[in-house]
Amino acid sequence: MSKKEQEQVGKFIEEYLFHRKEISLIVFLVDIRHKPTSNDKLMYNYVISAGLPFIIIANKADKIAITKVDDATKSIQNELNPIGDIVTLPFSSERKIYKDEVWKIIEQYI
Repeated sequence: MSKKEQEQVGKFIEEYLFHRKEISLIVFLVDIRHKPTSNDKLMYNYVISAGLPFIIIANKADKIAITKVDDATKSIQNELNPIGDIVTLPFSSERKIYKDEVWKIIEQYI
């Protein structure tokens, strides 16, 4: 994506997050298999500055060994939210694992 396109997307995101009154919870998705990218960190900063409730979902948890899921989730949380005040949970849309805990939180905002 070019710098100009990134600026346009950034403006769109800001407009949406700061002026949309219907948002009750932001579900911020990241790939559990990788460290958060610079774009992930930029998006995280947009979400934080919006001041809205949100959770971080480490998606594609079925793509790594089940014994590594907790460590990978903690690593993502430490990278994005080192103080740990934002819920960070693993999830797999393909195998539907870890969904109960995620839905429990989402349902609190519906």
